[in-house]
Amino acid sequence: MRPGDVLRFTLVDDDAREDDADDGRDDDTRAHKGLRFLEVTATTATTAIGRCRGRRCALEISANETFVTYEESKEASTTDESLRSAFPEWMTLLEALATRERYPRRRETGARRCEDVVRVKSLDALRADVDEDASFWVDGSSKDFKGLSADERALLNAGELVAFQRGRRPMCMVQLWTGWNDDEVGDQNIDLPYVVRLLREVIEDEKIEAITTAPPNATDAHGLTALVFPNRSPYRERAEFLASFGAQAALVAGSPYYQTLIGRCLGYKEENIEAHVRQYNRGAPISEPVSDSVDEELRRISPVPPTKNWREDFPEIERKKRWRKKKKSKRRTSSVEDVEMMFGRRRNR
Repeated sequence: MRPGDVLRFTLVDDDAREDDADDGRDDDTRAHKGLRFLEVTATTATTAIGRCRGRRCALEISANETFVTYEESKEASTTDESLRSAFPEWMTLLEALATRERYPRRRETGARRCEDVVRVKSLDALRADVDEDASFWVDGSSKDFKGLSADERALLNAGELVAFQRGRRPMCMVQLWTGWNDDEVGDQNIDLPYVVRLLREVIEDEKIEAITTAPPNATDAHGLTALVFPNRSPYRERAEFLASFGAQAALVAGSPYYQTLIGRCLGYKEENIEAHVRQYNRGAPISEPVSDSVDEELRRISPVPPTKNWREDFPEIERKKRWRKKKKSKRRTSSVEDVEMMFGRRRNR
């Protein structure tokens, strides 16, 4: 193992039950309860150091027993200047959550017994996978989609960010905070391997911009999503439009119109958008009026057509000369019956 690797390990039963009890997760995620992923930042002969579920931790591997030891610090999981400049509202939220000991969760401190330590992948290997065939992270889920393995789920958003970074996606959504489970924090997308690291790289790219949005008529504490996109038309206008009605990465839009609109903005294959709409609308396909209305809306947003690949040659990251405080997208009050009950179901992929 070495810095940049992702390690998967399993908490021993008693500790897994304690950490995972009533954490607000859906049944699909619960199938993998007890599993943890560590993005390694440093190593010694027998220890891997990194972050897990919002806390710095050390995974100590020996011939007899393996333990993961969580740091007891209350600090927010991401505090560097680049992220603070790009997402000040997210940083403020994390600091408030840490002060109230809601995140990182209080019970995730001290030592936990674990087993089955496996090296999953390195970031270089993930990038090579995307360069070889980006379809898994670009096309959306097909009608034959059977779900994700634990490893695929853990690296999904990171792969999407890599694909976007290389110009293979027109836009990418990153769930910065999920807070609609009342008092239960549950797993957070930002704790998945490479997500924060790649988000940092993306916002340091001169050709990319980012905005944030909360769900309709809600606060950042209920949910917060980052939209990252090329800083030119039609991508900027489309991202601003998605932000205007509070689109969230981790929630499924509540009508065929918005499901189709978001899918086309994200560049998914049309047949996969169709499969998604059928899945969440009792098998009903995208109607011709809905399809035409979405096309008309996208032309109204910007007459410039998107290109298949917005960037042909991925260069070295072009660092911004100075940090600009990015403005949070202005959220308008939902006017179409709260955006036709815009959100109400969790995204399973």
